[in-house]
Amino acid sequence: MRKHVSVLMLFARRTLYPFILLVLAMAVVEGVLFTIAFRSAESSLGLDTILYASHPGIVFAVCFLLLCVLLCLTGCDFGSKQDYTLSRLRISNDMTIFWQIVHNAGLLFLLWAMQVGILLVLCGVYTAQSGQLQAAVLVFYDNSFLHSLLPLAENAHLICNLILLAALAVGTACFPARQRRGEKPVAIFIMVILCVLFFNREMGSSESASVIGKVDFFLSAAMIIIAASAIWGIWKEADDEALS
Repeated sequence: MRKHVSVLMLFARRTLYPFILLVLAMAVVEGVLFTIAFRSAESSLGLDTILYASHPGIVFAVCFLLLCVLLCLTGCDFGSKQDYTLSRLRISNDMTIFWQIVHNAGLLFLLWAMQVGILLVLCGVYTAQSGQLQAAVLVFYDNSFLHSLLPLAENAHLICNLILLAALAVGTACFPARQRRGEKPVAIFIMVILCVLFFNREMGSSESASVIGKVDFFLSAAMIIIAASAIWGIWKEADDEALS
């Protein structure tokens, strides 16, 4: 068990400090943009309008992309031979990938949690200044980015988000495994493109619920298929190498 913990800690040590810096940068940038939008806004403007003007979705998208790059590069043979370090721990390649999936899922979840926390703080600042407590609750229904991030009363959105997290964890873990074999992994690139294009969904209404439900289903199904193909390809190639 100590060998497995050592592999997990190896990944954590290589990502912890960059991840902390990334989250701090996200908080600072979003805080500054929100402050600028809030101070320049007229008193009649609501929280949704101020958040729209401060563009937290763009900041989060950039941080999400940077985190995916960090996770993909962790374990790659760039500059130093990661294969040698991992082989010294003497656990199977399958278990190495498994622990990297667990590690990546944890960091992706923490990025989501920190983004939700930052937005809650910003909403709290607005509430303290304006006294409109109800606005802080309603904005998670009115603002498409906030609702996509924390889909209150929309189970389909929530399930889709969990699938996205799991699939991205698999995709980012498969990237270095394929790179160490000299292959060109493409699964994570497709996943990231799908997330950027379809993550932002408005709350479903009676007219749009069927369309949004189809988007959730398409996005979930596509991510599951891509993640399954990526991990199956690695396992199949490992079996072929063992037989040859």
